[in-house]
Amino acid sequence: MKTVQVIFLLSIVCFLGCTTTHRLRPAHEADFLSLNNRALKKQALITFTDGRQIQVENLRMTRDSTYWTATNKILTAQIKEVRFRSAGGRNQYSLDNNVDQTDLYEKINRGTRGRQAVVILKDGQELPVRQLWLTSEFAHWIDPQIKQQASPIYIAVANSQIKELRFISRGKGAGQGMGFGLLVGGIVGYAAGEDCPPNAFLCFPREEVAVALGLTAALIGAPIGAALGHRDVYVVEHEADTGTN
Repeated sequence: MKTVQVIFLLSIVCFLGCTTTHRLRPAHEADFLSLNNRALKKQALITFTDGRQIQVENLRMTRDSTYWTATNKILTAQIKEVRFRSAGGRNQYSLDNNVDQTDLYEKINRGTRGRQAVVILKDGQELPVRQLWLTSEFAHWIDPQIKQQASPIYIAVANSQIKELRFISRGKGAGQGMGFGLLVGGIVGYAAGEDCPPNAFLCFPREEVAVALGLTAALIGAPIGAALGHRDVYVVEHEADTGTN
């Protein structure tokens, strides 16, 4: 029962404690430098103000615009349909370029996170893609069969469209989970132990229980922390947030 309590506490502590929040202020160049340095090493998850999310590579952010790379580009009008393959079946979206399909594009862009898709063109071609990004004019994607592509195309959006950017570090999360586990397990173990009188036949000393439970919780905390990951969240401050003109 004690171990279950430790795991529960550890999960809560990891979830709450493994997030570092930064504020991106338009007038502070150092904030953007920190963000762009982190983006050199990791993929970023972009959350737009309308709730859409996409994962991107090679993120760069300036005071006005946010850029990321895609290496292929085609007119959206040339696309007949988009298919996502999943374990439970297949999602298929037909495009009708004669009507406003903004909601459909947003649904597809949300669905592309972490999944590969097949873009079927009107001439019958089928293109395997990843990180598909649809707009009313163009579709962008990265070819999943080519790891390094020579001439990336940069997609740019205004910072006013972005709510936050998030980076996840599994290694740092594992270290934090192990540390939290050692701390939480040690505290719970010390509280659960006993003050043993001399020559006691059956007794569980506080120090020994603290060490045993702390090490156990550390071993449990490492995979929990890795699964949750350490999250560095950059919240974009807009004029309405800061009160500036």
